[in-house]
Amino acid sequence: MAALPGPEPDAAAAHDPSEFGRFDEFVETLASWAGSLGEWPPAAAVHADWAGIAPRLDRARRELSRVLVVGVVGGTGTGKSTLVNALAGGDVTAAGDVARPTTINPVVIAAADLDLDWLPLDTMQARVVRSHAAAVAHVVFVDCPDPDTQADMPDTRAAAAPPGGPRPSATNRNRDLLEQVLPACDVLLLVATAQKYKSWIVAREVAAFAPGRPLFFVQTHASRDPDIRDDWRRELESQGFTVPRIFRLDGVEAFAWATSGTGGRAAAGDHGGRGAPPAGFAELLAAIDEELVGRAARRVRRTGAIDLAAWFTRQGTARLGPLATATAELAAGIDRERARLERLLAAAISKKLSGDRAGWQRVVADEIVADWQGGPFAVFLRCVAAVPSLWGRVQPGGLVGRLVTGNLAGRGVVAAPAGWQTVEDLGLPESEVEQSRSVLAGLAARARLGDTLVGRGRLDEARVQSLAATVLDRAGRWLATGVERIVADRRGRWSGSFLHWGCEIVFTGLLVTILGRAAWNFFYGQLWAGRPVDGGSFLLQGLVWLVLTGFALRWLVFRVVRSGLDRDVAALVAGLPQARLVDPLVADYREAVAQVDGYLLAGRRLAAEAEGFVAALEASGSALGRLREGAAPAGGAD
Repeated sequence: MAALPGPEPDAAAAHDPSEFGRFDEFVETLASWAGSLGEWPPAAAVHADWAGIAPRLDRARRELSRVLVVGVVGGTGTGKSTLVNALAGGDVTAAGDVARPTTINPVVIAAADLDLDWLPLDTMQARVVRSHAAAVAHVVFVDCPDPDTQADMPDTRAAAAPPGGPRPSATNRNRDLLEQVLPACDVLLLVATAQKYKSWIVAREVAAFAPGRPLFFVQTHASRDPDIRDDWRRELESQGFTVPRIFRLDGVEAFAWATSGTGGRAAAGDHGGRGAPPAGFAELLAAIDEELVGRAARRVRRTGAIDLAAWFTRQGTARLGPLATATAELAAGIDRERARLERLLAAAISKKLSGDRAGWQRVVADEIVADWQGGPFAVFLRCVAAVPSLWGRVQPGGLVGRLVTGNLAGRGVVAAPAGWQTVEDLGLPESEVEQSRSVLAGLAARARLGDTLVGRGRLDEARVQSLAATVLDRAGRWLATGVERIVADRRGRWSGSFLHWGCEIVFTGLLVTILGRAAWNFFYGQLWAGRPVDGGSFLLQGLVWLVLTGFALRWLVFRVVRSGLDRDVAALVAGLPQARLVDPLVADYREAVAQVDGYLLAGRRLAAEAEGFVAALEASGSALGRLREGAAPAGGAD
């Protein structure tokens, strides 16, 4: 969407032009935000609202120098048409004042030489009246249809609509016409009396079109009604309006003054010998000239655009607010279910690692054989380790066992077949995953996150295969790293000189003793002394004791190396949450929450920035009111 250009330099302008430049950038950012995350239905609804508002902001850019259109709105009998006649300086529209509704079709009052081709007169079904009055010289007034009556519908029936209910324009032709007229208006002038100022029918029609349209508030019938401005201001503020000023005048007196003397043709400030206008009417004329004419008209368009953009952000954040809570609940649910699955996985892995003593012993034996070289005891250990190769190494069952025995033997992480059966062997049943995803699907529904952002609660076969492979790959890498770390810690124990050389000395000493005794018996007893020696029995006994001693030393080594294994396994499993092994199982939910959180955060940030622009408007001291909160804007695209 094109950005709005800044106003011409104006020393009297109420706002710094640089603020308008920043607002242009803000509008571009707002358009980008509104069009993002279309897969989320609430964001799509925000974008639909933006589609209605963006053309109005663009029109404010394109029609920056055009005269303003002021829609005069009020209930039947409020003196609305009489006030319009006074502003026009003549009888331009039928006025019933108090007794009867008269405005059915809108009446457009414009200066005689003003081109109105840009107004959708056919759509408005409006009658055009030309005027030479000073008030109409640079402003177009529209006498709007009365929203609370129509020819085929009694007033009591129209007024029965509840305050919070829909505007029943589908059954009211006047409201149909009003909804064609108000989108063409830049400013709304709301007229009320002591009897009509609490009319919800009128208030709701005005509130629906008020966002981005500054307002004048006028109490008529001043000569015969009490001053209700304080009470009306409280009523308007309760409906979400900002009301800096309410004008009070008598339309009949104003009309009598306007049609006397020169017939309303006097220039502003020139009363043509008629005397000064009635006080309240004079204040209104001065405010119109000050707030809506010349450079002030440009300010009205730009400030109206600021107000409309701020309204949009307020409505968007108000709509998305409850969903922020639901999204936070989903995020908390993801953490809970992820922690539950991790506890199941940790318990299973801990049990398998701690219980696989044979696997750990095989790893330790292989490592000791690789590290200890050259001694008789090392040769003994190598011989013992080589025995299984005579009939083929028996592979332990289960993924954990294969990791324990395979990782450090140079084969890397054991590849597991794709499928959930292997994940269940790891300790994570598919039923538990389905249960967690079912819980998250319910929480996602509350946040209105559908299948476009998150997958289905129940995994299909293709997702099962993909997730199983991902989980196994993560688990394999994490387990391999953990086992390597544990074995490295054990290696520091058996690599020490005391354990290594102590075992070598004991084993070698026994071996030397046996061989020395056998040599003494042979060389001295048999060869030298000539005694027959039956050394076979002694040698066999010696070898048996040598083997038994070797196994005892081997057991001692394993005992030392395995000490604290349960503690190390517990430390490894305690780090499982940091490994994020089960994250792929809930990744679609987590990514959706991250997207929605980012969208909501950006919306809140834009709303805060918009309120900064609005604060500058409120500091301007303008007599124009605005709608800050209330009904959703209507007619935005026109």
